[in-house]
Amino acid sequence: MTLLAENVRALYGFSRGTQATLSVAQPLLGLLLAGGLPPGRLLLCALASFAAFFAVFAVNDLIDARIDQQRFAHLRDYDGFDIDSAGVRHPLAQGRLSLAMAASWVASLGAAALVLAALISWVCVVLFVAAALLEALYCKLARVTPYKALLTGVMVALGGCVGWFAVTNAIDQPVLWLFAIWLAAWEIGGRNIVNDLADVEEDIHLGVRTIPVVYGQRVSVVLAFGALLVAFLASVGMMVCAFPAFGLLGVAGTVLAGGYALVTPGFRLLRDPHPRTALAVFNRASLYPVVLLLMALVGLAVRQLSGL
Repeated sequence: MTLLAENVRALYGFSRGTQATLSVAQPLLGLLLAGGLPPGRLLLCALASFAAFFAVFAVNDLIDARIDQQRFAHLRDYDGFDIDSAGVRHPLAQGRLSLAMAASWVASLGAAALVLAALISWVCVVLFVAAALLEALYCKLARVTPYKALLTGVMVALGGCVGWFAVTNAIDQPVLWLFAIWLAAWEIGGRNIVNDLADVEEDIHLGVRTIPVVYGQRVSVVLAFGALLVAFLASVGMMVCAFPAFGLLGVAGTVLAGGYALVTPGFRLLRDPHPRTALAVFNRASLYPVVLLLMALVGLAVRQLSGL
């Protein structure tokens, strides 16, 4: 493998490129829910979101580099596909990426995200900055409190709302609040707690305080399942509120997608509360916003064609 290809692979892993790319679906769905599909705003929102998510995921590894170095001395003792580790897992901690290159990568992406967000709305700039600060705070609290999981929910909700505020500044719409609740609950139950369940052996060794480490396996899976149910109900509620735009197909698609990606794996986790099952829930839930975005686009297209 050439040096260039190796650096690209390392930077992709540093930003958790697959997860960052999937995350772009969140603000794009917010834009659709806001009731508009302006091509210029859509493109700016997509580009700004790509830069922002690649930067924010990289910030996590940049701040946690020392902890991640210690993590490689005590890796979990089971195998399983992890969508979050495509590319190189923690390349900075492994020494496969220099600190200078890592910092330059984060700074460049962050600057690009802010410039693009400024072209959309000052509210989008504030939301991106707030999300980045919450990510940094989350990392700093790694060994302090398990309740940092709540910060990730707020952070993801703020990032997703960038799409909404790219179209409108209205804050009195029920669909906006359902959208934010959906994102927060999905992040906490579908990604944060279950990912920590998969990494519990490593986290105990490192002294990282997570919900599974502090409260145990059974409490963690119940909390995760509860958050998944909240996410499912909120997603159906927001699609019902947006029925004039997406129609019955959007609602039905949301129910089916939520059942497959959230509720069914959540029940499986309750029956089998082990790390491998938790990682499977994490992988499936990570794809859920993309599927929901596709359902919304199909519903919107069908409604528009039927109105011709």
